[in-house]
This record gives sequence, C-alpha cells and structure tokens, in this order.
Amino acid sequence: MNQILSQEEIDALLGGLDEEEAPQEESSLTESKDGEIVPYDFSQSARPTTVKLPAFDVINDQFNRGLRNTLSSILRLVVDSAVVPTEIITFKEFLRRVPVPSNIHILKMEPLRGHIMMVVDPQIVFCTVEIFLGANQFGQAKIEGREFTTIEQRLIGRIVSSLLSDLEKAWRPIHPVEIHYVRNEINPQFAKIAQADDPVIINKYQLDLEEINGAITLCIPFNILRPLKSRLQATFQSEEGEDPAWKKGVIENVTHTDVELVARLGKAHITGGELMNLDIGDMIQLDTSVDDPLPVFIQGLPKFLALPGLYRGQRAVKIEQLVEDIDSIE
Repeated sequence: MNQILSQEEIDALLGGLDEEEAPQEESSLTESKDGEIVPYDFSQSARPTTVKLPAFDVINDQFNRGLRNTLSSILRLVVDSAVVPTEIITFKEFLRRVPVPSNIHILKMEPLRGHIMMVVDPQIVFCTVEIFLGANQFGQAKIEGREFTTIEQRLIGRIVSSLLSDLEKAWRPIHPVEIHYVRNEINPQFAKIAQADDPVIINKYQLDLEEINGAITLCIPFNILRPLKSRLQATFQSEEGEDPAWKKGVIENVTHTDVELVARLGKAHITGGELMNLDIGDMIQLDTSVDDPLPVFIQGLPKFLALPGLYRGQRAVKIEQLVEDIDSIE
C-alpha cells in the first residue's frame, strides 16, 4: 500500500487510458449514426399539439355553409367550398405561409380580448374584381409583381364585411360574439396580432370559383380563446333550435295545455268548534276588503293580481298586474 509509482509507470497508465477512451468515442458515434437520431427543434415545444378542440368542427361546418351561400349570392355564380383540417402552429410559421402582397383583414371578436386575422388569397381577390367588373373570362389579371388597387381593396372589403354575420352565427352555439372590422393590411409584417412564438389556430376554407382556386384563412391566437377552452374541448355542442316546424309544434302544445287558475278571495282563521257550529247563512269575515286586488294562482303559484267583477253575467277577475315578488304572497 505504501509503494510509490515511478514516473514511467504513471506515463504508462495514462497512455493506456487514452488508448481505451478513443474506441469508446468511436463506438458511441457509430451507434448515433445507426440510430438515426433526429435533431430536436426547441421552437416546436411551444406548440400545444396535444390540444384537441372538437368545437371547431361545429364552427367550421357552420361558417363553411354560410360562406358558400353568401359568396354564391353576392357573385351570382356557384361557389364550392371545403374545410381544411384545423392546424395549431406558431404565429411566425403562419406568417411565412402568407405571400406578399396579401389581402389581410384584422377583426375584433368581442367580448374576447385581442384580434383575429382573415387572409384572402390573391387569386380570389382578382377573380372577385373581374366578376364585379363584368369580365367573361377569369384569371386574366396579373397577380405577381403588383399590389392591390383601392378599388380591389374596397370590393373585397365589402365581401369580408358580409361574411362577419356568418362567422358570428357559426360561433353562436359555442359562445355569442360580435365581430367588428378593424383594418386591412397588405404586408403580413404589419399585421401583428400575436407574438412570434405564440400558438395560433388556423382554419382554412378552400374555394372554387369557376376555374379559379383559392382559400380564405382565419388565424385566431390561442391566448384569446383560453376563457372558452372548456367549451372548445367539449365533444358536444348544443345548437339553438332553429327548425320552424319544431318551434311551431312546441308553441301549439304549450298554448293548448290545460292549467288550473284559482283567484283567492281571502283568508280567515277559525277554531274547530266554530267550524262545527257553522250553519246556513252564517258570515265569515275575510282578511281582505272590497277594493283589495286578489292573488291569482296558476298551478298553485301566484302569477297575477286581479280585481273581482262580472263579465257577461259570469263571475270573473280582471288582471291588473304581474306578481314579481312571489314571497310577498302567502
């Protein structure tokens, strides 16, 4: 244990360690190559890829039908549309997909905080302008190398404004919102509705106008939807009953339902002995006067105050007011 190593022995040991470490490094590199290791992109970790929002299926379906009907009515031609599956990506990645120039519209969804973005492909913009100007052939306008004119921006802005009511109707089963037009942009760099690494929800609607294909895209920052997260994750959304036949049937059933109506003249407290001694012609003093309104009960619940009287020879009551405080009537 007390033996001291010489300098030659120390050098030999160090040399042996260097020879053993080199093959280990080579083997580790070889295993890495054989395992096909994929580089990890830390920018992808910010994406909520595991978040599922089934409610957007309802929203997209409703808005797609309204979009198709509105555009067909405005342009006076058959417009086919299809919903592209919803994506959740970062805002900077979405901006990379938006060409320059682009027809970008900034919208406000009240009462939610923040803004959303609607992007209309240039092909749809130019085709729409050609239709409004009475062109017989579509797709003749040059898209690359120029910006939108004032007339083109105004025409497409009118169409976007007409689609806002369809978007509000699509959101109604989830949460009522009011969508207001804020402004339009051409360069995506000036349409900052979120931070670069913030996740956004992309809803895309593919359109076919005659021989022209394009899309209308909605970009919604994920942060402004956090108050509605539980509703958006619900697999079932109750829609409002808009079927006229169903509504008419419910109204008819309610109006023909028999209910019990009782007008109480008053109350009196007597003993059991007094009750046993009652005879024909005896008078019972009530706690109401002649001018006091009478409570009217519907199915045992007080609903109205009325005055007694005669109508066409029959005893009747005249409704005077609705009972607002039920506890005030014993």
